[in-house]
This record gives sequence, C-alpha cells and structure tokens, in this order.
Amino acid sequence: MKLPINNKGVIVGEVLNYKAKWGFITVGTASEMVDRKLYKSGPSVCYKIQLTGETNGMAKLFYLHDRWTSFIDVNTITTYKAFRSIREGNYRLDEMTYFDRTNKTAKVLVLDKQRKVFVLKKNYKTPENIRDVVAGFMLIRLIDLSKYEVGDVFTIEGFYFDEGYRINVVFEGKECVNTDKGKILCYRVKPLVPKNHVFDDVDAVDVWLSANKVQSIIYARVKLILGNLIIESEK
Repeated sequence: MKLPINNKGVIVGEVLNYKAKWGFITVGTASEMVDRKLYKSGPSVCYKIQLTGETNGMAKLFYLHDRWTSFIDVNTITTYKAFRSIREGNYRLDEMTYFDRTNKTAKVLVLDKQRKVFVLKKNYKTPENIRDVVAGFMLIRLIDLSKYEVGDVFTIEGFYFDEGYRINVVFEGKECVNTDKGKILCYRVKPLVPKNHVFDDVDAVDVWLSANKVQSIIYARVKLILGNLIIESEK
C-alpha cells in the first residue's frame, strides 16, 4: 500500500518543544525545529529540520545532549544529507552522512578529534527511498492518518546507526488526551520497535498525534526496562 503522504504538511518555521518525565520527575527536554528558509542541496530543494534532546535537573547524572540535523527533500521527504552530534556520558560522536538516492548508498564520515576534520568511515547500501531518523520522524506526522482504520499497519524504512531499519507502525484509532490546555483529540499509533536492552518489548512505544492537519506529537509513552518515560508537548 502506498503511504498517503502530505508532502506539503511541513510548516516552515515550526518549533515544537517537549518535556521528558520519569514518574513525576522532569528529566529532560526535546525540541523539533524547521528552519524558516529552504535550502538547495545538490539537485534538491530541502527543508532543514533539527531534533534535539538533553537531560537536565536530577538527570544530569546521566548526561545526554544529542542533536540531529537533516536536509530533507520537500517533494519526497527523503534525506539528502544529515548531521549527528551525540554527547552521552563520556561518549562523543560527530558524524555527517550523504545519501545518494540514485545509486542507493550512504557515505558516512566521522570527525577525527585529533585532526579536526571529517574522514570517511564507510559507504553503505541503502533502500531506494532513504530516510534518516529525522525524516522518519517527520514522515509519521505527514501520513494522512484519517485514511486508516484500527489495526491497519504501515511501514517506515530508513537508515540509522550504520544500518537500514524497517519499522511497522500500527494505527490504534482515536483517543482524547488530557493536557494542560485541556483535552485534545488524537490519533494513537504504535511503532513496533526491536526488543533490546533498552525497550521493554516490541510494543514498548505509543505515540499520540493531534487529529488535525498538523498531526503534531502531543504525548508519547516509552516502556523501558527501568520504567516508563513520558514525553509531553509543552505547546
């Protein structure tokens, strides 16, 4: 089934802010920002979209400050190039990836900390319509969920951490979510993530998106091995 994508649904200049809670404690923040300008990258006209996440307050013990920046084709919502800046505890990574959609490859370069230059890590084979994690995140928002019925499944494919991914997403219908601004009617979806040492099970993630044309993420719940992480919109 071809995904019913509204590729004009990205709002230039959009800024969405979120808080992350572990129980009653706010442990961090996240944001999504769409640049006000369009960019020319090779043959493509692109959105520049940035996702950030960081810990704060009591969670400074588990320091995290990550940033993903991607240039995404305005017509196909596929990635042209992407940058990752990862700061997690003592771990540091600065990475650039260039996607060749014609030859279906991803050229990954990492920052050599001593020479302060990016060096080739590897060229990878990729799916035809390649999307990094940022484009995959946006794609869920751009799919017209009003066309789905409870139990329908759609698939998001892309490239993340040096390998391709394929995640099935189950549409679970509409629900009202209580927020500080009142009740908001939402679409609920469940990405089926691989079980690992972080996620409690394949059905560990639930996401609620506003049931309107914007389909912004209002609420998300992630069941982790050590408890539930809640993501709430601050809008």
